[in-house]
Amino acid sequence: MSTSSTRPVGDLTERVSQSDLHHRLVDALGPAVQGHSAWGTKPFEMDLAAPLPRRVRVYMYNATRPPGGRPLGEHKVQLMVPGQERRQRGNFDNRDGRIVLLVGYSAEEDVFIIWDGGLYSDFAWSRNVQVKTETIIQATAGKIGTQQRRLRLPDARPVVETVLAVKPRLLADALVRRMELTRERLSEE
Repeated sequence: MSTSSTRPVGDLTERVSQSDLHHRLVDALGPAVQGHSAWGTKPFEMDLAAPLPRRVRVYMYNATRPPGGRPLGEHKVQLMVPGQERRQRGNFDNRDGRIVLLVGYSAEEDVFIIWDGGLYSDFAWSRNVQVKTETIIQATAGKIGTQQRRLRLPDARPVVETVLAVKPRLLADALVRRMELTRERLSEE
């Protein structure tokens, strides 16, 4: 009997362990990774070679596409940080000069999704962050998939976020692009 026929109906998305997520991230970046924290650590810290950001703190999640409540094929991650409990607000740790990266990974498509981590603060436990099907399809076609998302920040200010999605071979290029987009957003604020 195949694995897919024994999978519960409610579980439509392959999930990988936190350690495996980090292995895939490091493998995709190859020699640009000059050092990193323990594989299963969340957040996962990496020191990278130029032109990538030198010191990053990665919050990485499985990007899933559960049935119901979402448009067909749309992927989401659920934000939870270490130590955050139900009914508690969460924040990414951006101290020590490390740049926060919010990364999703869709194992079935072998696609990385990168949101602007600086736009997510004071979030509810298990907050959903999405990416549209079209963006994933662009990535599976070998492009840097892009999507514009309108967000409202905690201070009620509206902002447009650009989400990126890529296959592993384009991950370094996408991280450079993510830094450019974040700098542009910060200069406009």
